[in-house]
Amino acid sequence: MRKSLITILCLGASAQIYALTLSEYSEKLTQEHPFYSQLSLSEEDNQLTHQTSQLIYGWNAQLNVTDNYSSVNDLNNARVELSTQKAIEETGGNLSIKHSWNDNGLAEPTNLTSVAYSQPFLQNQGGINTSLSVDLVNIDLESKKLSLIEQSENLLASKSKKFIDLALAQEKVAIVSKNLKLSEQQLSIATEKYAQSILSESSLLQEQDNFIRAKQQLLQAEQELDSIKKELASWINVDPQVMVAEFNIFQEQTALDTNTQSLVAGSRAIQQLDFDRQKLQRQLISNQNKLEPSLNLNIGLTSQGSGNGYFDSFSNQNTSFEVGLNFTYAFGNSKEQLDIERTRNSLAQLNSRMQESEANLTQQINAQFSLIELLQQLMEISLEQSLLADAKVGEVQKQYNNAKSQKSNVIAAQKSANTAKLSYTQAAANLQKAHIDYLSLSDQLVDTIN
Repeated sequence: MRKSLITILCLGASAQIYALTLSEYSEKLTQEHPFYSQLSLSEEDNQLTHQTSQLIYGWNAQLNVTDNYSSVNDLNNARVELSTQKAIEETGGNLSIKHSWNDNGLAEPTNLTSVAYSQPFLQNQGGINTSLSVDLVNIDLESKKLSLIEQSENLLASKSKKFIDLALAQEKVAIVSKNLKLSEQQLSIATEKYAQSILSESSLLQEQDNFIRAKQQLLQAEQELDSIKKELASWINVDPQVMVAEFNIFQEQTALDTNTQSLVAGSRAIQQLDFDRQKLQRQLISNQNKLEPSLNLNIGLTSQGSGNGYFDSFSNQNTSFEVGLNFTYAFGNSKEQLDIERTRNSLAQLNSRMQESEANLTQQINAQFSLIELLQQLMEISLEQSLLADAKVGEVQKQYNNAKSQKSNVIAAQKSANTAKLSYTQAAANLQKAHIDYLSLSDQLVDTIN
């Protein structure tokens, strides 16, 4: 007996340890649920994609080594060439540096060092076309960040409602357990009356059926509670037996933000469509720029020398400087024109889709708020019914105390009161989950819970 008592006390202590509020559960969820590990990896992948896109502005080096031998004139021709180039992000220009050494076996070996810079002025001015891929990746990165937040909130909404289901299941088991005890008392009274020939056999059978139904209801409630416990516990890696929700189903919620226009304008769904629009607008700028003539300023500096050896060839250097303009104009530009028309068409379609999405989201938010108002009214009606049932219990108890009613009537009134309390609890839980849906729909859930 003592061991059993100790076990019960220990289990009770464990249950207290793991009795979690919704905020605490959501915090543990972010630490333990596999989705958040995937979320972290997705963020890392996005950063790597961003870093990869920046490589176009890095230095690119190339080394070429050749050695040719001709048996006709018994000559050996050796050549080494090292070159590097870099796109300049701020100007759109291109800088290249080249150095080569050549020995053809006939004359003294020569070396050549050159530095060249090309600056576009019309087409690709400021690197508008060179940076296109980088700009698109940057916009896409912001869009993906928003998408990850949206996925996180959707998961949090789903698990938060399941947490409320746990709190409801706990209340349901408690209420149904009370009803089972009351049904047992009713059956005991009926059995005594039947033994005294006060109650008919059909009435006794009815009470037996009521008792069996009450046991069945408790078993179903316990199974539902156990299933929810296991599901919630698995997501945060705790023992299901000690998974307890500390949540007041009847608590009043803070006033909701019902400024639909503001909520829709700032919603992540609309922001993501706006990112898509930004990408198309950026693409259009490049498409239009490609219609411009190509005008490049080319500046070059070259130093060349020769000598018996590699280092000797540096002793006698001739330096030259070159400045030039390169102008190219393509007649027709049919491909670029088609690209512009295609991008404008895509923008028009996207603008229509944004308007449709805004209208749909406005309707969904308004409908969800109307549902909350309806559920609030249903909850108030359920509360009135529960209070009336409690008042009836008090009245029947008085009658019983004054020997004007039977104990079975008191028990029946108590069972009715418990049933009304269960309906009230269910209505309250539905209202709480509707609040979760509203906050999720209006992108306020993460900030509210955390």
